[in-house]
Amino acid sequence: MRHSKSDGRSSTDNCGRYAPKSIDHIHDVLSAVLRTAEKWGHLQENPARGVDLPKLKTVRPKWALTVQQATELLKRLPPLGRAMVGLALLSGLRRGELFALRWRDIDEEARVLKVREAVYDGAFDVPKTDAGRRQVPLSEAALRFIGEWKGHAGKTEAESLVFSTRTGKAISPNNVLRRAIFPACEALGLPHATWLTFRRTYSSWCHDKGVPSKVIAQLIGHANVDTTLNVYTQVLEGALRSAAERVGSELFTIVHEQPGAGEATVPIS
Repeated sequence: MRHSKSDGRSSTDNCGRYAPKSIDHIHDVLSAVLRTAEKWGHLQENPARGVDLPKLKTVRPKWALTVQQATELLKRLPPLGRAMVGLALLSGLRRGELFALRWRDIDEEARVLKVREAVYDGAFDVPKTDAGRRQVPLSEAALRFIGEWKGHAGKTEAESLVFSTRTGKAISPNNVLRRAIFPACEALGLPHATWLTFRRTYSSWCHDKGVPSKVIAQLIGHANVDTTLNVYTQVLEGALRSAAERVGSELFTIVHEQPGAGEATVPIS
């Protein structure tokens, strides 16, 4: 279904001043609001459903860490940076979600992390979409990063932030980048990795391991699977070679398969 203006133009024709990613984000938030209005009986249907959106594309080159690069980066970080980057790489959390985590949000026994809040510029709020409010399964490796940091953390009460200043306040994400992550990247000869890089890396690793796109989208809190594939997922170094080798291996088997007993072969003339 295409929703149009009264002059017959597509709704996306009037959004040229916005980037496709911005339009997608605006649509996600608006759709969530209208979905609630529909649920409460104020609307018969959600008018944002089925709208034609511009195709998402990356404006500048994006990159994701390989496992080797991530390993080397983690080795060079202090305990706080190591815990934050390690958890970001293994959970795909947004920057605001990572810095808003409280100890009560982590259930080590059930091995899940609950995303209930996000913090930006020191202001806390709940996730703006239904997809953002989610539970993220934690691997053994992720739990190990959390456990190691818990031994260093000054405050571990249920309501305390997992990553905080000495006074218990939210940390500035940019300060962690400038003071710890960027210097480590420079020492390794890597581009500056950001919190978005770690989120993209998680999505790319999942895709590389064959995790279905819809599952990845749910894990990282996307309502739109296209956003996950087109913006947050990169082809990892070596993946193309690996794919070619797998296909080549199958064809090699077929080409060299000998005719079975009793099967007649037809000469090529």
